[in-house]
Amino acid sequence: MSGQTAPEVAKLIYGGINVPILSAIPIAARRILDVGCGDGSLGVAIKGRQPAEVIGLTYSEGEAERATGRLDRVLVGDLNSFDPTGLGTFDCVVCSHVLEHLYWPDNFLACARTLFAPGGRLVVALPNVLAWRQRLTFMLGRFRYADGGLMDRTHFRFFDRQSSEALVAQAGYRVVSSTADGVFPLARFLPWIGRYLSRSAVVVAPGLFAWQFVIVAEPVSPS
Repeated sequence: MSGQTAPEVAKLIYGGINVPILSAIPIAARRILDVGCGDGSLGVAIKGRQPAEVIGLTYSEGEAERATGRLDRVLVGDLNSFDPTGLGTFDCVVCSHVLEHLYWPDNFLACARTLFAPGGRLVVALPNVLAWRQRLTFMLGRFRYADGGLMDRTHFRFFDRQSSEALVAQAGYRVVSSTADGVFPLARFLPWIGRYLSRSAVVVAPGLFAWQFVIVAEPVSPS
């Protein structure tokens, strides 16, 4: 997935379904590239929702082994030296929490522009390094890497909302939509109004309460 060495990445298996990402993938998409496919869980959810061929791309042999059989095809390669030759075109390319693991994510996105069929969509999710809890940690003078989360030690790049959208736009895409996804502090303990507070919080102060930004974009044709 990233610039780690193969033995390090081979130990990491990413699973789970990013629901806002699934919701952002066009229902009409029939050929989808899942970049950083993990164990194939997202691809399984896509195929369960709509008739689609899902191709997975990962740097991890362990992930590829898990995803094989769940997806239509799984490719293993280093995204830092990504070559789209031979992949064909796709109705949707998904990059969910993978670009922050790359040395030069803008180069990857620029190369990926050749992968889109007419009307194709790019769907990106990036973590918000300025979410409220992380801001408190920074204010206390602590900048510490961890084994997961916003400060995952495998992250090479960090983003807020503005830099997330700029990354996509500067790589040659037009941002169609940008959505903040997060929760209001302690909302889970407020069953009656917690969901409303969370929705309102990411609208009023997305840079503070969002834990991720989901961007839908389309490649811009060269002038």
